[in-house]
Amino acid sequence: MSLKQNESNTTNSSNTSTESATNNSWNNNTSTSSEQSKAEDTTYDASNTTTYTSESSSFTGAANSNVKDPVLGSTKNMNLKTDLYKELEIDRAWDEKSIRNHLKSLQKLWTQRQGATNDKEQLLLIDKILGFIEDGYRYLTKELKRQQYDKALKIAYKDGQIVDEAEEKIQNLLEQARVYYRKGKVQMAAKLAQEAVDNKGNDALAYDLLARCYFDTNAYEKAINIIDQGICIFKDNADLHWLGARIATIGTKNYNDAQRRINELIELVPEKSIGHSEQVYLHLRKGDETLAFQEIDSYIASNPSDDTFKRNVAYDLDAYSNTCYVYDAGQNASFIADKVSYTKCLKLRAKAVEIFNDEHTQDRLENAKYYGKKEWNDWNMPAIKSLALYGTVFVGLGLFSNSEAFSGLGIILYIIMGILIAFSFRPYWQINKTYVTGNMGTAEQIINQIGDLAAKTAIWMLKFLIKLIGWIFKFVIGLASGKWF
Repeated sequence: MSLKQNESNTTNSSNTSTESATNNSWNNNTSTSSEQSKAEDTTYDASNTTTYTSESSSFTGAANSNVKDPVLGSTKNMNLKTDLYKELEIDRAWDEKSIRNHLKSLQKLWTQRQGATNDKEQLLLIDKILGFIEDGYRYLTKELKRQQYDKALKIAYKDGQIVDEAEEKIQNLLEQARVYYRKGKVQMAAKLAQEAVDNKGNDALAYDLLARCYFDTNAYEKAINIIDQGICIFKDNADLHWLGARIATIGTKNYNDAQRRINELIELVPEKSIGHSEQVYLHLRKGDETLAFQEIDSYIASNPSDDTFKRNVAYDLDAYSNTCYVYDAGQNASFIADKVSYTKCLKLRAKAVEIFNDEHTQDRLENAKYYGKKEWNDWNMPAIKSLALYGTVFVGLGLFSNSEAFSGLGIILYIIMGILIAFSFRPYWQINKTYVTGNMGTAEQIINQIGDLAAKTAIWMLKFLIKLIGWIFKFVIGLASGKWF
């Protein structure tokens, strides 16, 4: 079907939309400055790693960090040439207490080794390691200070201040994974994203992308677990929090979990609208459409210039309109089943354009309008041709023989043909249903069978008439020749 995913979108993540989508189509994001100027698609963008719903970059650096600057010093006082997590083999998922205990063990080990050697080269190496341990105590054992260090670390990697071949390899893996994901090669993308996660890269995108791959393969619980692993490391990453909420909403359909995640997202970035737009989407998926529209109107009234919110809810309305499609497990196909569903779909997409008018929302509205236009359905064409032919034959016979019976029969065939022609102009959503399923609807099937039966009857009657004329002709010849006397 030609409706989004993001679900999409968006579906979640590295996911595995996009309802979509994920379009979603079922997405990572752009920096704050670009949010207002560039509407992104619900579909995961492998070229720039952005998602329409997220408002922070998963590897943007301090400029786009959602965490306010800690009060303890500044990043310029840190050692930006070293990744302490890797140098000291610290798992980024550890809390500050676990890191402190790990540093104590390291300090004890290297201090003891320092007293057991007089080799200058070894002592210089030990001095360097002990210096890293001191920096670890300074920057990684207090929550605010650690947030400050993590922020500086992102900048250092982004600006190339830290030269790390292993990290470069991970970035190459993620780049290739994005390419595979964008091409629909989900298994290959998942394999590379998993490798990036296993190598503990300094990029939340690895978790985002892997979760999206799981989402795309309907492994929703695995997707949620990967998201939570990523959040343990990148606690301030709004993308992962958003993705977790979206997967919980449309994947596991655990609305309580989704609400918890949305609350955490709003608490994490209270100045941003992403949490509020996701709250609206949860209302929609729960069936609380009235409440959803009330919150949309209320938020826009209070924040009339927040185009990010408008864009997000408009895209979500488009994604939600996909629920107007019915999934038939027997046919393994989705289609609009009735006029009520079509009318609802059109209403949702019109509302999306009303809220945020751009190329994407206009495309979706035009698509919905097209589904409502009547088009010619050629399923009845064979019967129509037969009825036209034999109707003309009988009318001709009637005129030639001055027989009202033949003329009447021809007119009846014309009437049936007219009904078939009129019924063959159907709204495209009905025609599309026959395309997708390969079967006509009940009413279409009845009309089609009536047309076929009428055409076959006309053929039989014409053949019978020809035979009858032949018999009469033979009888007349027999009389004339005296054969019957």
